Amino acid sequence: VNRRSDMVKMELASPSQAPSHSALKSAAVNSDVASVKSDGGAPHVYSLRHRRALEVDAEVAQAPAKRIKLEEASRDVKSESKVTAIKVETKAKIQSGGKPVTYAKSTCGGTTKAEEEVKTKGGGKLVTRAKPTREETKLAVASAAFPFPNHAKPSATECEIAHSALLALCPAKASSMAAERDAGGGCGQRQCVLDSLVGTILSQNTTDVNSHRAFSALKAAFPTWEGVRTAPPEQIEAAIRSGGLAAIKTGRIQQILNHLKASRGDCSLEHLRELPDDEVKAELSAFKGVGAKTISCVLMFCLRRADFPVDTHVWKIAISLGWVPKTASRDQTYAHLNRRVPDEIKHELHVLLVEYGKIHRNCIKQLRQASTLLEEGKALPEPLRSLPEPPLLLE
Repeated sequence: VNRRSDMVKMELASPSQAPSHSALKSAAVNSDVASVKSDGGAPHVYSLRHRRALEVDAEVAQAPAKRIKLEEASRDVKSESKVTAIKVETKAKIQSGGKPVTYAKSTCGGTTKAEEEVKTKGGGKLVTRAKPTREETKLAVASAAFPFPNHAKPSATECEIAHSALLALCPAKASSMAAERDAGGGCGQRQCVLDSLVGTILSQNTTDVNSHRAFSALKAAFPTWEGVRTAPPEQIEAAIRSGGLAAIKTGRIQQILNHLKASRGDCSLEHLRELPDDEVKAELSAFKGVGAKTISCVLMFCLRRADFPVDTHVWKIAISLGWVPKTASRDQTYAHLNRRVPDEIKHELHVLLVEYGKIHRNCIKQLRQASTLLEEGKALPEPLRSLPEPPLLLE
């Protein structure tokens, strides 16, 4: 620092003339002598080479700590890249119907689409794909099943209090849930598994009224699913137009029907009744446009399984209640709540949360007040029980 200060002073003193090498060296020597004398030591002149040697010694002394930090950073990058590769490979395997997927270099000297995806997510570095070990596979599965392992909410007690509060806040829906569950109607509430799946697809991005109208028109125009499979897409689009996104939904429905015809010889999904939940999810997730919410609706409403669908209303309310972190996605919210909510109240809690979200536009003020009163053992006042009819909102 002293040497550089002297150099700057020399440049400021004569800006038009650059200092000579001897002047710079003399300034360096003078700064060395001054620094030694100021410390009370004997006058001693360090050469420039000696000073550089001391600096190198200091850098060498700090090298182990820097090397450890670099190794830790490199290990974190490799771990993150490996998990990304496992997730992409698992997703591709599900979409291919459970068949092993191999990734090889393209014939034109580039990379495959899956490799490019990993390369993009890995910060531009291409990750070499190796067969994942059993521990790596368990890690990938655990990351998907337990997205927030350190998030202790909601507890079983919190779920039960919210359930009781919603029963009081939505008395009309509470009294009609049992009848709706037995008679059919609503998102996925149909006896035939394929009817339930198609009906839930038609309910995407629209209201219950419009989705019911679209499904009824489709069944009226085409009494059998074989007729839907072989019909011109324009006719199907015309039948389900009231549900919105007719062209997209038509393509997805016919793709599912063509796959079932080719793989099983019949347009039916009744074989799913005999399969465990994990196999049902794996088979349905292979279809384009069939996500976690759609699969969960089929499981809960049609197959009568203990599952907890998460739509937009449930998702936003769960974030507001602190049941999941604010950064949680809808699929992560489903994976977390499906393990936290008690099985015996999953169906009713889902239906009541959706109903409450439609009425209050996902505002939790009333729900929080009612839950607090019930937790304290107090009765709910009448204003909290008198709620208006829900408006028609998008699912």
